[in-house]
Amino acid sequence: MSKCMVCGEEFEPYYKAQRLCQSCLDKFTKRYWDWNEYRKKGNTRRPTCIVCDKPMTSGFSVCPNCRDAWKKIYYQIMRPKTIIQARNRMARNRDTTAFESRPRTALDDDIAAARKAGLSYGAYMVRKKGLIR
Repeated sequence: MSKCMVCGEEFEPYYKAQRLCQSCLDKFTKRYWDWNEYRKKGNTRRPTCIVCDKPMTSGFSVCPNCRDAWKKIYYQIMRPKTIIQARNRMARNRDTTAFESRPRTALDDDIAAARKAGLSYGAYMVRKKGLIR
């Protein structure tokens, strides 16, 4: 069980570094994406703070008192997205057919024989050449 860093409620995290409960995560994710849409329309300043929802006096999206909290919340919003992207990237890079389709060479046969004999490749080759008995 972990405590939410915003509301203090106990929750069961989905991943190890999760610090926001699901309700807070949903709330701040919605606020962030709404602000993103608002910003894409050409507006540079947000009327209220993303974190505390108070009217903005200075700054662009977060009031000066909430900046440290917003950095942590933003990380929590973006972390699941980066985890999913990393998993997809790993799945794309993992190609098992590349190893099976490659033709075997004499070197591969020597490596396999060395493993079977319980020797390193170097020790196997020295014994194979007859330099050491």
